[in-house]
Amino acid sequence: MTQTMLFRTALANLDQQRSRLATTQEQAASGLRINRPSDDPLGAGQSLLMRSTDSAIEQLQRNGSNARSRLAVVEDTLGGASDILLRARELAIQGSNDVQDAESRSLIAREIEGLHDAMLNSANTRFGGGHVFAGFASDTPPFVASGSFSDAPPTAPSVSYVGDSGEVRVAIEEGSTVQVSFDGRRVFQGDADGDGTPDAGREDLFDVLASLRNALINDDGAATSAALERIDRGMSQLSIERTSAGNELSRVNAAAERLDGQHVRVQERLSQVQDADLARVVSDMVRQETALQANLNAMSRLLSPTLMDFLR
Repeated sequence: MTQTMLFRTALANLDQQRSRLATTQEQAASGLRINRPSDDPLGAGQSLLMRSTDSAIEQLQRNGSNARSRLAVVEDTLGGASDILLRARELAIQGSNDVQDAESRSLIAREIEGLHDAMLNSANTRFGGGHVFAGFASDTPPFVASGSFSDAPPTAPSVSYVGDSGEVRVAIEEGSTVQVSFDGRRVFQGDADGDGTPDAGREDLFDVLASLRNALINDDGAATSAALERIDRGMSQLSIERTSAGNELSRVNAAAERLDGQHVRVQERLSQVQDADLARVVSDMVRQETALQANLNAMSRLLSPTLMDFLR
């Protein structure tokens, strides 16, 4: 073998060693076994697919987090609305007592007016920039009151629904969604079919409170008793709606647990495919650096006399 061939072979070996060392150093710096598709085409393809899968899982997790917060607001709001009716029931019983005079009943009526306003505020609850009981029309308050309370004759504001019956749904798993907005007309006015009147067994909660207030001012025992019955139906109505929201929230929580498990499994598999074994990488890097330095030293010893021969 000629000197030229020896040089070329030695230089080719050095280039290969430098290339392997550079790859190992890059793995040590990045912590990854695959830094470009050419490192492992099959593994790179698997890694890309798993990252895409994990990205989709993370989006569903964000959806679930938002849905959980929104449904929690709905549940709390309906719970607060039930408390309003419970207080109205207590006041109805108190006001129907024969010992109450006109002034006492008037004071009770004033408190019921406040409950009416509180119910309106609950029905117009906002979350995340939208009204949760407005259907698709979430940009504006779904309930609008016109008129005011007066005593002679007893009258109360009229509350109208200006939202719609749309149901906003959010994907929480592949192929699975939950409802995160509700038709306030059904929830607070008992009108699921949108015909302008409460359905059988359901109540317009604003009208219930207004009727109770007017009955107390008029000292109308029969009307007060009727209002009590309507309050009980209204509380049952809210309980049904709150249970519905709670069921959706339970679905979100169950989906979140499954997604957490999927995320962990994808991350583990991704790590197996693309992550470097750092202990092995460091060991390889030390070994390759040592071998490269040894070859460089050998080349140096080989190169010096050859240069002298050339100079001669």
